[in-house]
Amino acid sequence: WDGCPYDRILLDAPCTGTGTLRRHPELKLRLKPGDIGRMARLQEKMIEAALRLLAPGGVLLYTTCSLEPEENEDHFLEERRGLVTVDLGALLPPGVPVRPTPAGGLRLLPGEERDGFGFHALRRS
Repeated sequence: WDGCPYDRILLDAPCTGTGTLRRHPELKLRLKPGDIGRMARLQEKMIEAALRLLAPGGVLLYTTCSLEPEENEDHFLEERRGLVTVDLGALLPPGVPVRPTPAGGLRLLPGEERDGFGFHALRRS
């Protein structure tokens, strides 16, 4: 790495995978009460590390296959200095089954043929 910051960063964060329960019902048996909090702490460290590498005007796209607020929008509820939320809804084709999160991101709802995901994007001003 030459030390130059990145214009685009995709952080597909490790998570509990609760959006994949349709395909992985065994998750109900494997997940422990502290798993969501443990993953949220790891995710926050990864977000902070990624933001240090983001260039002015650059965008961080954060995704998980979890539906838990602690692993998604809770990371972005508080304003981060020098960062603005990117409206992802404007980039999607009509009819995609998403719901906005309180932090300005999107949650893709699970269905018969798809898993659930969380998406949030920040642009460095």
